[in-house]
Amino acid sequence: MKTYSRIIDNPIGRRYNMLDKIKQKFEKVKDKVDPTTSSSGSGHKGTDWSSSGGIGKKEVYRNRYNYGVNLGGLFVLENWIYDGGLDKGGDSEFDAVSAQAKESSVDEAAKKLQDHYKDYIGKIDWNWLKNEAGVTAFRVPVGYWHVGNGQFVDDLPFGPLKEVYSKAQPWDFLKQLIKKAGEYDIGILVDIHGLPGGANTDSHSGSTGGSAAFFNTSKYVDKMVKEVIPFIVKDACTEAENVIGLQIVNEAAFDNNAKGQKNYYSQAISAIRDIDSGLPVVISDGWWPQQWADWLKDEGLDANVVIDSHVYRCFSDEDKSKDAGKIIDDLSKSVNFPKDQADFTCGEFSCVLDGQTWEKTSGARDELIKQYGCREIDVFSKTASWGWFFWTLQFKHGDGGEWGLSPWSTKVPFHVARRTSGAKADENRVQDLVNDHVNYWSDKGGDKMEHWRFEDALRAVINDVKAFAQFDNSRLGRWRAWGLQRRSQYINEKGDGEFMWEWDQGWQRGIEEFVLR
Repeated sequence: MKTYSRIIDNPIGRRYNMLDKIKQKFEKVKDKVDPTTSSSGSGHKGTDWSSSGGIGKKEVYRNRYNYGVNLGGLFVLENWIYDGGLDKGGDSEFDAVSAQAKESSVDEAAKKLQDHYKDYIGKIDWNWLKNEAGVTAFRVPVGYWHVGNGQFVDDLPFGPLKEVYSKAQPWDFLKQLIKKAGEYDIGILVDIHGLPGGANTDSHSGSTGGSAAFFNTSKYVDKMVKEVIPFIVKDACTEAENVIGLQIVNEAAFDNNAKGQKNYYSQAISAIRDIDSGLPVVISDGWWPQQWADWLKDEGLDANVVIDSHVYRCFSDEDKSKDAGKIIDDLSKSVNFPKDQADFTCGEFSCVLDGQTWEKTSGARDELIKQYGCREIDVFSKTASWGWFFWTLQFKHGDGGEWGLSPWSTKVPFHVARRTSGAKADENRVQDLVNDHVNYWSDKGGDKMEHWRFEDALRAVINDVKAFAQFDNSRLGRWRAWGLQRRSQYINEKGDGEFMWEWDQGWQRGIEEFVLR
């Protein structure tokens, strides 16, 4: 996040008789998916992709739609959120911890950090989050210096503070947090918020260097992809059922060419897949979503990666020039994720609008905030297939206003969105959709087509929707990746052919009808 001031089952139904003979020749195909892996090779060992709906709990965690919140200020310190008791000054975590260690001692700095972790986690109201707010996941920002309790900082900017983090043990607190969240069916996205040298120039990268040096510094990239990331996957992600993904960068600086970012992403994704091929990898959109949707498709990585895009409407001069109503009206056009090409998540957003916007706005502020927040989650529900994460959970002083989850959730009850998302599959509606498809193609050579593929896809969506809902009323997510997985598995079961496009149309229609409504 940028630095801010405190101003703040079986297929149901029968097939059509007219298509039975066509279908039967494909039913002779006996290739089945190995229940220990996905047909495309990108499912984590232990996955059951069978069309009977045997979806494991871990797969639901990793692929469901997230109604989430960030734990900003827990590990990566941002004083405007949670000062952590480090009172010796500093604009970044490195500066603050360095000053504390110098003025008192390494032990005292470590103790203050430990006290901060305990205080923050101790204030989490798990029952409220689970039962009232409807939260399904946390995005937890960490710095590379926290990983393994400072184990990997040698020859990196945080090297001088290795002893502090060894004693403060932030990594142990993260693993305890993961375990506790699992007791409430809450997933954890581990977000490497701070990279050595910085992915951007903001202080949330851990230090104030003034430049985004990470992507073009081979020593830093090698350290992350060969040591840090493999450790995180093995130690925190693979065995924990509720770790939903690993974000390998936060808010990468915009780069028209992005050669350094592509190099890092390629190496990091490969390193993760070698260990846990089913773990979702999250990258930053670098403020240009289409650039990364195109890259993922070109590289054949769209089944493995989720693109994180942050949505704020309180920083640019363009947004400051608008009134609240105009910003609300423009959201459906300005949040233009290419959802048919890649999976997206909105990793950060809030209900904050700039003071200049409010100066131009007439009407009740609370009502406009409610409209703004409701419009945000409505837009995300149709474009961000992996859901969203509000910024942020809690503040040490006050409730954070429009940055804080608690006051915001009273104005925009997003638990309602969670509990009412998707449409129930009505058999009459299914038959209508199939009939519409058959009738459309009836005078276009439809008698030679394989319309049963269309219906198979529709019912596959319905079965998956039902299977996800069995776990904590979860909503099917990652529409791109999940569809690619199901498509590959279907070809193994029923065979490929020139009319697989009918399956594709059926899958897309099923998503639109039974997930997006």
